[in-house]
Amino acid sequence: MIKKILLLLVFTFTFINCEQSEIIETDSVQILGEWQMYKEENLESIIDQWTGTEWTYVDKWFQNTREDSQIILEFKEDGTFIDRYADVEVANGIWGKLNENNYYFDYVQENNNINESLIDRRLIKFFCDNTYSIEIENNDRVIYYYKKIDTTECSDEITYKVTD
Repeated sequence: MIKKILLLLVFTFTFINCEQSEIIETDSVQILGEWQMYKEENLESIIDQWTGTEWTYVDKWFQNTREDSQIILEFKEDGTFIDRYADVEVANGIWGKLNENNYYFDYVQENNNINESLIDRRLIKFFCDNTYSIEIENNDRVIYYYKKIDTTECSDEITYKVTD
């Protein structure tokens, strides 16, 4: 009887492990690989007018196009990523899938060396197979755009904040 139970448990764990492998494999195909930043948009407060006693400000979106950018994110099958500039690793962390076309990633930092700008979660939204945007939780003032290296972004499927 005990042998039958142990055998049943072995088959169950084997089935679960195979099933999880397939899920990870099929779910992660979209994000895997090296991605190059090609554009960023920033919402800036700029001086609008003088009221006679003080300056008023308005928010305006600005865009920075990055031709031949060396800012690279590499997502790996094991659920980790590397953030690098050219061939130099500058940070790393973990990633996961939220739902179809939406992923997240979190930077891993050592307790004694915290970079405040890397604390919040990054949210990835895919527009097509080779283009996505990154927004930072708790920060609605910046959007980063990435594309697969050596491809052309699918800009016609993206509503940018700044139009050319």
